[in-house]
Amino acid sequence: MDSYKYLYLVWLIPAAFIFLCLHQSMVWYGIIDTYENGNSYTAEVVDYELKQIAAQTNGYIVLRFEDQQDRLIQKKLSLPVEMAGQLQQIRVVPIRYQAGAFQEIVIMPTYGTQKGLVLTNLAMAVVALIITLIIAVVVHRYAGKKAREGSEQLEIERIDH
Repeated sequence: MDSYKYLYLVWLIPAAFIFLCLHQSMVWYGIIDTYENGNSYTAEVVDYELKQIAAQTNGYIVLRFEDQQDRLIQKKLSLPVEMAGQLQQIRVVPIRYQAGAFQEIVIMPTYGTQKGLVLTNLAMAVVALIITLIIAVVVHRYAGKKAREGSEQLEIERIDH
């Protein structure tokens, strides 16, 4: 009976996917908010790197610009491969910036791609949440059934000839 109580920990998996769905929703609304309400700037591309490790390609871009208060702002942003091709040869890029927003910088040429990636991530997280919720309900019922039935005691008997 005691070992079945650990099966209830399966609820941590859907909880993690709920957190991921909430995070991706906040990123989605942060991108839209910064795009609609942020200030337009022209940022200089200070550094750009694209790495390919096995079958995974990712990279980063470092942008530098001055805001309305003449403060020099430099930000390093992760760069998925879907967005990297659009920014590969660009040295000056138009951006939207909103200080303190959940997504402070939106790169204008990749705005549609960025929204699409977030929606894809959100869709995958929702599907994973639904699947893990179904699995968690089945495991929860199984653990409850085994807890009510009680566990069978095994007797090990030594037989010498």
